[in-house]
Amino acid sequence: MIYLDTNVIIYAIENNEKYGKHCKQVLLEVESGKLKAYSSVIVLVECINVLKKLNRILAKEGKKELVIRDNVDAILSLPIVWLDLNFLVIKRASEYDFDVSGIDCIHIASMEMNSLSKIISADEDFDKVDFAKRIDPLDYKS
Repeated sequence: MIYLDTNVIIYAIENNEKYGKHCKQVLLEVESGKLKAYSSVIVLVECINVLKKLNRILAKEGKKELVIRDNVDAILSLPIVWLDLNFLVIKRASEYDFDVSGIDCIHIASMEMNSLSKIISADEDFDKVDFAKRIDPLDYKS
């Protein structure tokens, strides 16, 4: 059981030069059932936000834009356990003293409240959380 951060999904979608191949492999393992993944619904919000930003860049460059709905449908087709965002999660996130973003606090609270201690993420800020073990996509092994 492992928590997936937003960047794993986004790097796979955008074929990120450094992480894309590794993130796609993680998602293939989720798809096949080899890896049981959890994520907060806030990840879906973040994905839509990032995809819209990418489309603005692509439009300025005169390139073909991503079809956001198709990407969200593909994400939702994965057997990820989606953790609800509720007032208890938000309350817990507001209590942390970690030097991370507010959104990362939501991820941390979602993990803590669902007894998840591992996260796959390229975001080194999660290394600041004493009860979370971050696994970089480059280092992930099934």
